[in-house]
Amino acid sequence: MENKANVFVVCAAIILGCVILAMGMGKITHTQRTVSVRGLAEKEVDADMAVWKLSFSTGSNNLPELQKDIMKNNQIIFDYLKEFGLTDSDFTVLSPEINDATTNIYLDSTRRTFNYIAKQPILVRSGNVSAVKQASSQTLKLIGQGISIVSDYDNKVTYEFTGLNKIKPEMIAQATENARLAAEQFAHDSKSKVGKIMTATQGLFSIEDAAIGLEDKKNIRVVTTVVYSLKD
Repeated sequence: MENKANVFVVCAAIILGCVILAMGMGKITHTQRTVSVRGLAEKEVDADMAVWKLSFSTGSNNLPELQKDIMKNNQIIFDYLKEFGLTDSDFTVLSPEINDATTNIYLDSTRRTFNYIAKQPILVRSGNVSAVKQASSQTLKLIGQGISIVSDYDNKVTYEFTGLNKIKPEMIAQATENARLAAEQFAHDSKSKVGKIMTATQGLFSIEDAAIGLEDKKNIRVVTTVVYSLKD
């Protein structure tokens, strides 16, 4: 009888252990329902910084005269820029590039116009975007004063937006709200309700020209990825 009782106790213990193990495994394998959605926020803003590297060329047969011509033309350009409301703090004179034609053994000296040719760049960087835009579009006025602006890629005005940190919170909030709207649509379709945020990831902010010809306006864009729990 005692052996039968012991067998019964062992069997009962095994059965109970299996039940507990099954319950434990049920908890481990249970997964919470979630939905992962993306929210987009876009905003068009005006550029708040303009950068313009303008250059002019001048030539002479001796270096002292070349120096005088460069300094005279620099002053003409300074005055020209100030006519549009720019100040001394808005532009900087960069180092000139001097080409010494006398050192070129392959150039026929009888066909040489100048011994020395200088290219003088001036960098304009200003928050007065409209002034830079106007000045860069009216450089024909400088021709009447004997200055021809060199036409190359460097002379193109580029526009920047530096106020991203000020609009980041607003745009992230908008992107998150749009993500929730998408989650609510998914929940509605599955006859569920949106719960709390499980995880959220902010994408990189992109800043692009609004359109060709509208480089002084920028389109700011950010995408967030949010995972919400779903409730019955």
